[in-house]
Amino acid sequence: MLSVEEVAGHFSLKPDTVRRKIRNGKIDAIRIGRIYRLAWPDVWACEDGPMPKRAQVPRYQEDLLSKKVIAGALRVSVRTVERWIDEGLPTRSVFGTVRCNPHDVSDWLKLRGVDLPQGWWA
Repeated sequence: MLSVEEVAGHFSLKPDTVRRKIRNGKIDAIRIGRIYRLAWPDVWACEDGPMPKRAQVPRYQEDLLSKKVIAGALRVSVRTVERWIDEGLPTRSVFGTVRCNPHDVSDWLKLRGVDLPQGWWA
């Protein structure tokens, strides 16, 4: 089970935003006393993407990246990342915000001949 802070880190959101989404019923959570706990399937259900197969679970547990973080890590402009998204870079919609799984970004760019060091997003 994940804490609100861990889910916020995964989505690149503030913990208060995650708490608000829980209270509004946008994400399922269990409340133990005053603390919320969330299961991975409930977190992934908010990503408007496919649920992972068993072998892909660790990949899906990686924190998602914003366009700005991707741009900074790869030393390109946010507009370049937006162009990549328009060209088919896989994204997730998290409560209306665009996020990307770092493995999806790596795989997509490698298919286009861009050589990236492993863990470039770390």
